[in-house]
Amino acid sequence: MALPVETFFLQPDAQGTLQSQIQQMIAQGILSGRFRRGEKLPSTRKLAGHLGLSRITVTIAYTELLANDYLMSKGRSGYYVSDNAPAPPAFTPAPDTVDAVDWTRAIGQRFSGGVTPRKPMDWSQYRYPFVYGQTDQTLFDHANWRLCALQALGQRDFSAMAADYYDQDDPQLV
Repeated sequence: MALPVETFFLQPDAQGTLQSQIQQMIAQGILSGRFRRGEKLPSTRKLAGHLGLSRITVTIAYTELLANDYLMSKGRSGYYVSDNAPAPPAFTPAPDTVDAVDWTRAIGQRFSGGVTPRKPMDWSQYRYPFVYGQTDQTLFDHANWRLCALQALGQRDFSAMAADYYDQDDPQLV
């Protein structure tokens, strides 16, 4: 699956040349685990158009990453994250680590979870449906919300971010 071009953006206050900024952005994505081995990067033309740069700037950045074994090139197919790219560091807690914080005392309160709000099946047909965590599909600007979410998190995390967890814990936080 190709990485969406919307996941790439330059920081306005970043230091260095544009080529080095692109290299850093891609290398950080690989080292953080956001870009996985074998994933296809956007074409140089698409990325250059998205970032508002010349295509040669992106091509030189890709070539440098290719030389450093972060990327691999497949003829007439494009650039991919290399199988030999550095793996993100795996942080595993030491087996002897004991949690030194007494959380029951630190939090001070116990929450039972309360009663799950009940809503009628036809809640969306009400003239003013004031129901917790629900949006009016006709008023919500999905296009701009999706664009902002893609820029912030990437497409792969969008469903987890937009899901309705009003009656349960977020599985990624647990």
